[in-house]
Amino acid sequence: MKLRRWVCWAKAAEFGASSASTKVARRNKRVSKSLSPSVGRSKAFSAAVTAVALVALAGCTESKPVGTIGYVKGFGGMVAADEPRAVLAARDILQAGGTAADAAVALYFTMAVTQPSTASLGGGGVCVVYDKEKKRTEVVEFLAPPSQLSGSVRNPSAVPANVRGFYALHAKYGKFRWEQLLADPERLARMGTPVSRAFATDIARAAQLLANDPAARQIFLPNGRPLTEGQTFEQRDLAAMLGRLRRSPGDLYQGAMSREMIDAVKRADGSLTAEDLRDIKPGMREGLTVKLGDDTAYFAPPPSVAGGIAAQMTAALADRWGKADADEKPHLLAEAAAKAFADRARWMQPHGWPNENANGMAGRERANALLATYNPEKHSAAPDAVKSTDAIPAAGFVVLDSFGDAVACNVTTYGLFGNGRMAPGTGIFLAAVPGLSSGPPAVGPVLVVNTHSQEVHFAAAATGGVTGPTALVQTLLASVVDHKDLEAAVAAPRVHHSGTPDVAFVESGERAFDPAPLTKRGHEVKAVPMPSRVNAFTCASGDASFQKCRVVTDPRGNGLGVVVGKD
Repeated sequence: MKLRRWVCWAKAAEFGASSASTKVARRNKRVSKSLSPSVGRSKAFSAAVTAVALVALAGCTESKPVGTIGYVKGFGGMVAADEPRAVLAARDILQAGGTAADAAVALYFTMAVTQPSTASLGGGGVCVVYDKEKKRTEVVEFLAPPSQLSGSVRNPSAVPANVRGFYALHAKYGKFRWEQLLADPERLARMGTPVSRAFATDIARAAQLLANDPAARQIFLPNGRPLTEGQTFEQRDLAAMLGRLRRSPGDLYQGAMSREMIDAVKRADGSLTAEDLRDIKPGMREGLTVKLGDDTAYFAPPPSVAGGIAAQMTAALADRWGKADADEKPHLLAEAAAKAFADRARWMQPHGWPNENANGMAGRERANALLATYNPEKHSAAPDAVKSTDAIPAAGFVVLDSFGDAVACNVTTYGLFGNGRMAPGTGIFLAAVPGLSSGPPAVGPVLVVNTHSQEVHFAAAATGGVTGPTALVQTLLASVVDHKDLEAAVAAPRVHHSGTPDVAFVESGERAFDPAPLTKRGHEVKAVPMPSRVNAFTCASGDASFQKCRVVTDPRGNGLGVVVGKD
C-alpha cells in the first residue's frame, strides 16, 4: 500500500514538472524582456509544478477493485425481494460491480438459506432477463416438473431445478465467478443467520408440517417450539451441499452428488430418478409481448401459468384501460381476470404445462375475443370457468444493475416448505408436485422496456396463487399507463376474480377496497385478506439514477427494497 502511494506521488510530481516546464516556457515568451529570465522561471516553475501536481494527485485517491463492495460509485441499481437478508446479498454484489444476473444468483441462493419455505433448492422458477447491450429480452424457464415416479410414492416430489436454472442464468449473463456468488450463502448456512420476520411467519404457519419431519424438526422446531424472529439457526447439511455446488453445480444432476440426492429423496419417501435429473434442462425462450404505447411488456409464457394469465389480461386491457374512468376500472379488471381464468381451462393441463402453442396467447385476436362481450355497465359470468387451485407459496424479486440490465424472477416449491419433507443429509426441502399434490405454478414476472430508448421502465414479480397475476396487472397498469407513483400503485387496494366461483374478491383490512363500483354493476362481492405480494421497480426515461428510479416491496409483506448507492 505504501509503495503504491509513493509511486502515485512520484508519477504526479513527474507529470507536474513536465507540464509545468511546458507552461512556463510558453509564459516566458510572452513576458517583458526586462524581467530576469532566471528569476521569472524559478518562481513560475515552482508554482506551476505545485498546481499541476495537485491536480495529478486527484487521481491518486484509492479506488476499490471490481468485485469489492464499494467499487461502484453513485447509482448502483435497485433490488427488491420478499426476504431482507437476500436483498442485502444482492445489494453487495451490485455495489461490487456485478451484473443483475450476478445479483439475482446471490439473492436466490441466500434466500435458499434464509427462506427455504418458498426458495428451497428443491424447487424451480422462471426469470425474465433484459440485456441492454444486446437490446434483447428473453425468458429463462426452469420450473420443477413432476418426476417419473411422482404417481407411485407416498410423498411425491418434483425434480430440483433451481440450481441448474440459476447456473444457466449466470453462464449467459453473469460476470463474477460462480463460486464467489455462493460463498456468502454457504457461510450463512454454516455459521447461522437470524430468522427474519418473513421466515418466522412461514415457520409458524407450517409448524405442524415441520414437526412431522425429523430433519426439519431438529432445525426449525428446537425444543419442540417454532423458531421466532431474531433467533439464529444453522443448517450444516445445507452448507455442505452449497460448498459442493460452489465447486461443481453439474454434479447434482450427473455425478456422485446426484446419486446421493436420489438416495436421500428415496429415504424421504419422495420421487426422483437419475433420468429426472439428467434430463432437466432450463429453456431460453421468447417472452409473451404486449405493446403499451411506446413500451413493450415481456411476460413469461406457460408453464408459468401466472405469466400467461397476466399477459392475456394486459393485452385485453391495453386499449381500454386508459379510456376507462376510476369508477369503471375495478369492474374492467375483474371482468378481464374472470375471462382469462376461464380461457386457461382450455389451454392448461393440470400441472400447468400448456396443451397448445403459447405464442399467440397474448395476440390481438385472442385479446379481442377475451372481452368481446364486455359491458362497461354490467357484469357477465365467464363461461366454462373451472375452479383454480394454484399453488400460493412462491417468492419474487426484481434487480436492476448500473449497466441498465434487469432480471425479474419467481421461484416456487409448490407448497409452503414444498411437500414438507427434507431429503436427509442434504438440507433441501423437496418441492411438491404440480397437478398432483399441488396446483399449477402460479408464477410469471414481467419486464417493461421502452421500444425507442431500449431502457427498462418497469419490472415486477408477484406471488399469491390465483391472486398474483391480477395484482401484477393492476400494479403494472397503474404505474405504466396511469403513471401513478409506484408506492401508491403497489399499496392500492386490490380486486380479483377467478371466474369460478362467480365472485369478485376485494381486499379487506387496512387497505379495504370500496366495493361500490362492482356491486352496482351486478357483481357478487366478498371482502378477504389478499395473499398477493408484489416487488417492483420503475425508471423514467433517460439513464437510470437516484432521481428517476423507484423500488418498492409490498407493504403487506415483510420484504425489502433498496436503491444501491443511496444512503
